[in-house]
Amino acid sequence: MRQPKIVIVGAGLVGGTAALFCAVAIPSAQIVIIDVERIRAEGQALDLAHASAFWGHDRFYPGDYDLAGDADIVVITAGAGVKPGMTRLDLAQINARIATDIVERIAPLAPEAIYVLAANPCDVLAHVVYDRLRCGRERVISTGTTLDTARLRALLSERLSVVSPAIHAYVLGEHGESALIHWSRASVSGMPLDAFLAQTGKELGPASRDLILRSVHEAAKLIKEGKGATHYGIGSAIGRICQAIVHNSDTILPVAIVHAEVEGVPEVCVSLPMRVDGSGARLVAYPELTAGERKALQRSARAVKEATEGVLGSNKASGPKTSPSRRRAAKGAAR
Repeated sequence: MRQPKIVIVGAGLVGGTAALFCAVAIPSAQIVIIDVERIRAEGQALDLAHASAFWGHDRFYPGDYDLAGDADIVVITAGAGVKPGMTRLDLAQINARIATDIVERIAPLAPEAIYVLAANPCDVLAHVVYDRLRCGRERVISTGTTLDTARLRALLSERLSVVSPAIHAYVLGEHGESALIHWSRASVSGMPLDAFLAQTGKELGPASRDLILRSVHEAAKLIKEGKGATHYGIGSAIGRICQAIVHNSDTILPVAIVHAEVEGVPEVCVSLPMRVDGSGARLVAYPELTAGERKALQRSARAVKEATEGVLGSNKASGPKTSPSRRRAAKGAAR
């Protein structure tokens, strides 16, 4: 049986951590690590090989794009980080050029690959890659709100004294400040959230829910203040997405693809609960939303659409190629 091949472009903290989680989740996978600084990729692969000596995985390969041939999954973590004075649009334009350059190198070598975009802004970059490839929508996936949802469930687990896997609640929309929590269909241990609260005497009123949403949004800031970067959460999310693809497991995850329309906003990449399997990500059923949630999701979709149009327009005006100076910035992107 052919071993699945996962190519991770970007050997920074996020890329290295993603490689580790992918290896743990998919022991049979070949994992190729590519970086503009070859020595960085070699260092990650060597460190991972030493770690894997304890549990048997020994298929980490540092290399160049020629090793990406016949890749099943291409994970893009490479991107510039935010620097003083840089706007969100500046970052999006730089990382869009980096992502485009990566895709142009890999697409001819791996024509059937599924792409997972983790560099920020991941929703905008996924749209840029989809616009470049013009492949099936399901094959270009933004990690979207998978990390936001994990943060939400961790917060609720602590608040409700219930383990995270028993909590089904999603963050929808943009991976960013316009995201919303789908409170109306949240459940705990198979019970609607409100019924669980009533039976257990727990409190989760409007003020508490607003605080939880702010905590989800501010989690990355707190982590960076404490340790300088976030990488375990997003690395785990990447591993889970890749596992669902390789194992063709029909797992429901809040990832983003370019949808034909969301709440009246056409051609927009936002997160909804999606079925992830061997063909990529597809929407099985549109979530039931309250009127307020519909308005919030529409606002989020419009925010992503506006940012995407700015980047796509800039890329078409300046050409698709990434300058050498910007390619040198392609290390692990911060979350």
